[in-house]
Amino acid sequence: MKETKIGMKVAYKIGILFAVTALLIIGLGQMVTPFGIPFTVCVLIIFAMFMVMVSYIIKNSFSLPIFDIIKAIENNAVNKDLEIRAFDKNSEMFDIAAAISNIIERNNRANQKINQRKIIEMDTVHQISKAMSARLSLEEVLRMIIDLATSVLDAKYASLMLIEEESNELTIRVSNGLSPEIMKKVRIKVGSGIAGTVAYEGKPYLSTDIENDPRFKKNSNPKFETKSFICVPVKLGDKVIGVLNINDKKNHEIFNDEDLHLLTILANQAAITIENSRLYQQAEKKVEELEMLFSASKVMSSILDVNILLRQVLETCIHIVFSKAGMIMLFNPDSMQFEIKTCHGPIDMRCAYEFRIDSDSELCERLASELNAVLIGNIDENIDLADLTNYLKFKVKEIICVPLHTKQKVTGMMLVISDSSQNNFVSSDLSILSALSTQAAVVIENAKLYESMKDQFLSTIRVATNALEFKDAYTSGHSERVTEFAVLLSKEMNLAQEDIENIRQASILHDIGKIGISETILTKKGRLTDEEFATIKLHPSIGDSIVEPMALNPAVRAGIRNHHERWDGRGYPDGLAGEKIPFSARIIALADAFDAMTSNRPYRDAMAMEKVYSEFIKCAGGQFDPKLAEIFVNMLKRMDAKSLTSQNSPGSLTAEPINNIENIPQQQSASTPASK
Repeated sequence: MKETKIGMKVAYKIGILFAVTALLIIGLGQMVTPFGIPFTVCVLIIFAMFMVMVSYIIKNSFSLPIFDIIKAIENNAVNKDLEIRAFDKNSEMFDIAAAISNIIERNNRANQKINQRKIIEMDTVHQISKAMSARLSLEEVLRMIIDLATSVLDAKYASLMLIEEESNELTIRVSNGLSPEIMKKVRIKVGSGIAGTVAYEGKPYLSTDIENDPRFKKNSNPKFETKSFICVPVKLGDKVIGVLNINDKKNHEIFNDEDLHLLTILANQAAITIENSRLYQQAEKKVEELEMLFSASKVMSSILDVNILLRQVLETCIHIVFSKAGMIMLFNPDSMQFEIKTCHGPIDMRCAYEFRIDSDSELCERLASELNAVLIGNIDENIDLADLTNYLKFKVKEIICVPLHTKQKVTGMMLVISDSSQNNFVSSDLSILSALSTQAAVVIENAKLYESMKDQFLSTIRVATNALEFKDAYTSGHSERVTEFAVLLSKEMNLAQEDIENIRQASILHDIGKIGISETILTKKGRLTDEEFATIKLHPSIGDSIVEPMALNPAVRAGIRNHHERWDGRGYPDGLAGEKIPFSARIIALADAFDAMTSNRPYRDAMAMEKVYSEFIKCAGGQFDPKLAEIFVNMLKRMDAKSLTSQNSPGSLTAEPINNIENIPQQQSASTPASK
């Protein structure tokens, strides 16, 4: 060994020095000390000289060369080629320098690897920390985590699985390298298989021979090229919320403990980020739900028409939970059944007539008992809802049944239906529908009370109007006849049921303002003076003022106020022209004129039907909407002329019931003519 040779050489020099020193001491002991110096002093001087010489030898043999080596290393004079100019390549010190250089180089490589790993770990934590502060959606966070895991471990396959609390199963939420079919198919019970075991025990797993592990399910995983696999739990405190799987390095190396450590760090940080994202999304959804509830409540509170209110409530609920269709059923005390009042979505209209739910059914009893939304998963097995599938034009997945109740009494129910292509309803869907239905039930009940009060008020007004008409034999029954033909024309145009109802109400009340006109003027036998006619012209605006407190539909008030406007703008009270005249008023104007022309007056007889037709054609574009006038005349011509010309009762033909919902699919808005 070179180290032994160096030590022997140094020892040899010291040995010679010691021998010379010993001889000097012995020789001095036989001689008389020169200059009278004592012997002891001479020995001490010689010993001191010996020690100086030993120090000199050690310095030259060890200290100086070592300092040179250190200096050379500090100045990077030592490299892989051992280029150390300060030493002879054949010397022992060169070998020492080379050995030290190799040790330092190995340490540098090890430290560099450790530093690189720490940089990766710090960067991983930094990337996840950025995601935590960026308020990303849950799906974006999961994608970022799986991409980061795949990148830092140079993996070919990776997947992130989360636990579904309802089923206690792991499902793949995001992956790299796995097909959509595998992602959709794989569902692992917690405690089953490798991933399930890791989720159950909360401990990471590293395997270098995965395919021989009996827990490995080969039928749901890709072929493992390196047989190397890591599965780590994604834990939030002591609670496991999922697992992170990595397998097959792209460079075909196997995973090691350092990889396991790095993936564990990533999974721990990922758990916090996932939870933060979930909490943020839950908070956002809660805010959104509250905003929707507030908005829906505000809208519902402003609607007094029961039918419009029911439709608004239903459409709002369907929109909130992203369902396919729905319906609202109200309790009918006469039949002791819940009957459909409105529906939305691809539903056969026969459903409104035929589908009923008995009040003593199991479903109704459950709703009355729980007073909360109920989720029906398998409609075919529910005896109360099974028949509903006969009317639905899609395959049902789930139904939420929501009771409408006030004062602990169920007055109706809402069914919200999803189809097979949609996601399952979640607990928050049931909660928000329950909250919304509670408010809706109160508003619906109030709307019903208002409708009842309004009907009573309208009945009182109609009695007063009829009493006024009966005072004049020539105008008796005028409002009923105008209503009959206005409704007939509305149906001829396939208007929406709501629009027909508005026109019916406006027709009944169109002359209500005459209550405020002097009876002398109204019952005058001859022609009116200009002043009297000016007074008569006030009745539309008076009528509008009478019904103003009733909060009627705007179309009803418009029909009352504007039924004497003319197409050419020369009508009253507002001088409106063309399509600026409300549509309901244009229809009532035709029916009103028809009754006037076909009724006897003190100053003339009722016109013949041919004369009536020609008058409408002549006045089309002047007094009347030309398109509506044409439709009205064609309708009249198809009807039995004899039934129309009965003396003083041209309206004896009974109109069809106006609550026929078979025409709903072809409904049009009353704001525009059907022929437009």
